[in-house]
Amino acid sequence: MAANSKFAVATHVMSVLGYFSQNPNPKYMRNDGLVSSDTVAKSVNTNPVVVRRILSQLAKAKLVSSQLGKQGGVKLSRSVDEISLLDIYLAVGESPFFSQNPNDPNPICPVSCKIKALIQPVFDQLTDSVKAQLSATTLAALLSQL
Repeated sequence: MAANSKFAVATHVMSVLGYFSQNPNPKYMRNDGLVSSDTVAKSVNTNPVVVRRILSQLAKAKLVSSQLGKQGGVKLSRSVDEISLLDIYLAVGESPFFSQNPNDPNPICPVSCKIKALIQPVFDQLTDSVKAQLSATTLAALLSQL
């Protein structure tokens, strides 16, 4: 089972935008503090189309604002202190942290018949803990470690 990296890429994208919002550099920025998706994609080391898809999701969540056109680009909609990792996670619509076995239980096995009910409370507690940690970690906190 492969892990989904969309959240990690989205966090990288937001970190690039946050970095440039705190460290303006005309070499990488356009008018009004805009950064091109090509510039962001070079940092992420991926295709600009991948970055644009993620930026679209971040824009729908009102985490970034963009301007179209040759001199367009994207920038954060809020301060890095006001954006949590949970905001980013929710914006890109990541799948649940933990999920049940999709197979039907074996009706003659006592473990198979009960395991989903037994493990779901554990999954719920873990999910709450992860969300609390993501909520408590701001983009500013990440950037302070660069």
